Amino acid sequence: MDDATATLMNEANARAWVDRLVRFDGPPDQFLRELLIVQCRFADVPAGAVLRLTQAPALVDGSESPEAPENSEPPATPEPTAVRVEVLAAQPAISPNDTPPLWLAHAVEALKQATREQPTLPASMIVPVPIAQPDGMYGQAAREHLILLPTAGLTSLDGVEAFVVPTGDPQQIQQARQRLELSLALLTLYEMRRTLNQRDADLEGLATATRALTAANHQSKFRAVSLAFCNEIASRFGAERVSVGILEGKYVKLRAMSQTEHVNRKMAVVQRLEAAMEECLDQDVEVYVPASSEAGFVNRAHDALAQDQRMKAVCSLPLRRDGEPVAVITVEKTEGQAVVPGEMDFLRMACDLAGPRLLERHERDRWFGARWAAGSRAALAAFVGPQHTWAKAAAVGLLVAAALLTFVKIPYRIDAPFAFEAVTQRAVPAPFDGFLAEALAEPGDEVAAQQALGALETDELRFELAERRADVATYRKQADLARREGNAVDVQIAQAQADEAQARIDLLEYRLEQATLRSPIAGRVVVGDLRQQVGAPVRRGDVLFEVAPLDQQRAEMLVADADITEVAEGMTGTLAAASEPGDPIGFTIETIHPIAEVIDGGNVFRLKLRLDASREWLRPGIEGVANIDVGQRAAGWVWTRDARNWLRLKLWW
Repeated sequence: MDDATATLMNEANARAWVDRLVRFDGPPDQFLRELLIVQCRFADVPAGAVLRLTQAPALVDGSESPEAPENSEPPATPEPTAVRVEVLAAQPAISPNDTPPLWLAHAVEALKQATREQPTLPASMIVPVPIAQPDGMYGQAAREHLILLPTAGLTSLDGVEAFVVPTGDPQQIQQARQRLELSLALLTLYEMRRTLNQRDADLEGLATATRALTAANHQSKFRAVSLAFCNEIASRFGAERVSVGILEGKYVKLRAMSQTEHVNRKMAVVQRLEAAMEECLDQDVEVYVPASSEAGFVNRAHDALAQDQRMKAVCSLPLRRDGEPVAVITVEKTEGQAVVPGEMDFLRMACDLAGPRLLERHERDRWFGARWAAGSRAALAAFVGPQHTWAKAAAVGLLVAAALLTFVKIPYRIDAPFAFEAVTQRAVPAPFDGFLAEALAEPGDEVAAQQALGALETDELRFELAERRADVATYRKQADLARREGNAVDVQIAQAQADEAQARIDLLEYRLEQATLRSPIAGRVVVGDLRQQVGAPVRRGDVLFEVAPLDQQRAEMLVADADITEVAEGMTGTLAAASEPGDPIGFTIETIHPIAEVIDGGNVFRLKLRLDASREWLRPGIEGVANIDVGQRAAGWVWTRDARNWLRLKLWW
């Protein structure tokens, strides 16, 4: 094969490589390696490299910067210890364990020298740099030259391409330099294409995030908003499942899951999801699997979730309110899929846009008590701090309550039941043995003095009265006959019998008058419900009715023996009847009965109360509750008195 044919084949191969680079869409490090291959073939140079100054102690691929060999010329000035030259790519490839070639060491030294003289890389570096050979004669022309092409002016890469030209012919060096400068445009084209692709991806991600926010905004309730958001994220990112968890108290609770209307918290997958969400929330970072060994987060729960559910990738992102994590979004992808860095950016963007909407709907959909508690906690946090707010507020509240209970005095009152009773009551007894003929009044009736209340049967009395009157007439006739006959003794006997019969008549007439039961005073009947006892026998002295005067009533109060030591005659208070609680009446303690009585299993003392006013509705027998004003006492003493007395009684304290 002649030289012309070889040249044509090299040019054809170079064009194929150029076409490949024009359409190349891989990572930058791979593009730089293939770009060096094309440039070396296109310019017919044996080796080249892409160099960049860096302050980092190590290279991108983990290797140290190549240093000049021992037999090379030492640099003119000392090298700054913090400056390193990073080899981004090399052709042929250089292993980290291999000694860098002589031309590369010269390129590094030339780049450092140019940087020391001028901070920015000068365009004059395209001047060929001769490479001194170790076995060369002094004064002999260099057989190899370096061509250094700065890329800062053409691309965003602030570096230099270094190529070795195995010739000393200036014309060949010039031709190689021109070809290399021409091929450098491929790097500019690659960066432009990547920029356009990145912009397209950013627009697509922004559109995805906007669609997620739009789907959430179309709903009004938290459950619907969160479900729409999860479904939209799952659809746009090809996820198997997207879940939303909300921090409630100290734990995260799963609230929504894509394509799931109702979440059963007893499911094993729900428990796994909540554990992964809590792991993300506790660290307040994005947690995902698979993760590199250098990842600065713990992902045990996420790894367990991925293995249990056979997921290829799982990632969780925290949602924050005022800088504090309060919710978590978890995305799960099945086999054959993975979460790429670009998707993480879009997920983060979607969460940032729709997160406030989710949290706002969750706050509004809670019941009033929960919203009030959250608002109270936020208000208290401004005074006692955001950490342990409730504990601090409770401690402050206890201290304030203790101070109030100790130093604030409140009125001390003793409560006890009472009943109205009349000061005097007049009884209406049965005047003689007999039978009840009628009942004209009943308890509660207001009666006048001498008004009939009832009556006893008088038929027998009337028959006996008629008989006695007949006897009187007989005895008087006998006396008249004996007087005409002049028999004085018989006159006296007959007259005595007539007087006896007349006395009996007077008694019967009195009983007939007393048979009508009349009220001795004006007042109200308090005893005597006899309407159902008409015809029943009564005995002399049986109380059939009792009448109390209307203007003479008092209250009787029953005070427990535990409170009687606090009560004294002359104290005042207020009572309220059960029938008229809105019309209280003042009173004064008139008398305290000195002996206790057992009523309903408890010892009580009777207190006679004098009312300060009268009411139309006052009736004997009306009951209610009375309060005795004892005086001012400390609030704590008042509220704990019963408990303290009970303990003292039980413990003999």
